[in-house]
Amino acid sequence: MDMGALARLIVIDILVICVTAIVIGGSAPRWPTRWLQRDRGPLTLTRYDTVDRYRRLGVTWWVRVLPEGGSWLGGKSKSTLPGRDVESLQSYLVEVRRGEWVHWLMMFAWLPLVFLNPWWLTALFAVAVFCLNAVFLLVLRYNQLRLTALLHRMQR
Repeated sequence: MDMGALARLIVIDILVICVTAIVIGGSAPRWPTRWLQRDRGPLTLTRYDTVDRYRRLGVTWWVRVLPEGGSWLGGKSKSTLPGRDVESLQSYLVEVRRGEWVHWLMMFAWLPLVFLNPWWLTALFAVAVFCLNAVFLLVLRYNQLRLTALLHRMQR
């Protein structure tokens, strides 16, 4: 494969991943809230999910540098708390869960590339997509953990 063909293939791959992100991210604000009322599947917190562990992973730095794209396609921003009452925090937690699901689904955005690419280029994009979404998931899990603890304290 010559360099021109490889460059075209990489551009096509990036477009495929961007279109997938737009489809997933654009549909997320329209998902029924009842789907997001509780933690299911990969959103379920485990004993390994602790604020200290996430801070050791550098999540507080990522919180400051990552863009907040929740409102880009019609959703709600997760950059600030909408209020400090229980109802507002529960609504915010739903949005955090929505964001988590978006990034979990985006972990698979590389799958269509299997049909377009040589195996090594697909693997390269799979690793890149995984790593990028993993960083956003760390931030969202950290927020979910803090919100859940705050709501638990408020509802006592």
